[in-house]
Amino acid sequence: MTSSLTARDAAAQIFAAAAELGASRQEAILVTKAVNAVRIGRSTDVPLNDTPQHQRHRLAHVVGTLLYDPALNPADVVATVTGTSVPATA
Repeated sequence: MTSSLTARDAAAQIFAAAAELGASRQEAILVTKAVNAVRIGRSTDVPLNDTPQHQRHRLAHVVGTLLYDPALNPADVVATVTGTSVPATA
């Protein structure tokens, strides 16, 4: 079964999860960038479990689930969330 989820849908899910957890859009962008950095093997200085409620940890779980979805291009999802364009490949 293939997913019809788009990068825009994934971004909407990330922002909805952030709102549900009481996090700002800026926090959602920060967590998305941090989870993507880990996904591609880079380090990040963003702690993902910094609050007693583990707000970032919960948001990171949502983001990670979407970035690792084989039906989605993670670069497209990150670009959609951050409002940037996907770098062109040669």
